[in-house]
Amino acid sequence: MIERSEFVVDPVIHRREIARFRAKVVKGPKPRDCDIWTGAIADSGYGRFWVNRPGGPVVISAHRYALALALGVIRAGDCARHVTCDNPVCVRARRDEVAPHIVIGTQLDNMLDMARKGRGGRHVLMSVQARAARARALRAAVAGGWDDAAVRAALLETGEPTLFD
Repeated sequence: MIERSEFVVDPVIHRREIARFRAKVVKGPKPRDCDIWTGAIADSGYGRFWVNRPGGPVVISAHRYALALALGVIRAGDCARHVTCDNPVCVRARRDEVAPHIVIGTQLDNMLDMARKGRGGRHVLMSVQARAARARALRAAVAGGWDDAAVRAALLETGEPTLFD
């Protein structure tokens, strides 16, 4: 996946790509709700989006694409970090957001977030498999549009801490 090189999303040049991306997103109706990616999901639980770029088709994390769409570009070395929800299928990246879900940061910022949230090292609160299962459950919960009850049920599906803890 593209993670370590500059990535540009131009609203004119990439208009069809942007429309295809937006067609795979269900926006939460409330300010603190996630925008849920309904396309392909990796074994890690993060969304995957294929794009045609010079040199051939590539895959990028859906949340990284969402941030590039909001900002226009993500520079080489920058990370797209989930800071509000820690939901791997959330693609809510908006410039004017008061409490943004996804922000730009460094790999160090991302690693510190992971440690603080219990997603790394020996003290993992939720396994990668559980995160991926929850991501797929969220995708299924919004398959017909946003449904608060189905989203809540998907978040509480396992006995492990929720994505929002």
